[in-house]
Amino acid sequence: MAPNQVSVESQTKLVIYYLLADENEIESRMLNASNVECDGIGKTDHSADYKNDSFDPVLIADKLRSVADAMSDDAMLRAALADLKQAAADEVLDAAFCQCVETLCKSHASKGAEVAPEMQLIRASVAFGLYVKKISPDLKDKVQGALTNFLNRHVGTWVSKQGGWDKVPVSG
Repeated sequence: MAPNQVSVESQTKLVIYYLLADENEIESRMLNASNVECDGIGKTDHSADYKNDSFDPVLIADKLRSVADAMSDDAMLRAALADLKQAAADEVLDAAFCQCVETLCKSHASKGAEVAPEMQLIRASVAFGLYVKKISPDLKDKVQGALTNFLNRHVGTWVSKQGGWDKVPVSG
């Protein structure tokens, strides 16, 4: 059974949290998970609301990180970052993030024509989000929100039709 849109939005928020998380945040989640009782009581990490064992936001974030690596050296990322920094100052980050991802998708469309358009959006947005975190860590929280909003708006319905983030065919 496919998850509803609300649960996909919650999944997306968790996946992006762990995608942009620092190592200590991920390690903290792993320690909390190791102390979880079988019925989920006592679970204190961000995925406490999920009873479905197949949904692991850390694993999904790792997969997304690996597919985004191919775009990590793109010169367009540097240009897009300048636009995003200005947008953050102007408080229009969501719109600028969307514009940057669409530009990246257009530049990479011919390189991955066999890739579903939703996966192109996912790859481009994740690559851009990781690049911004690496180069401008001060924007991490704002980019986390913008990336989550972007994915929920642009691919949330598609992710839901796939059965949730744990069923999205992410490959390198």
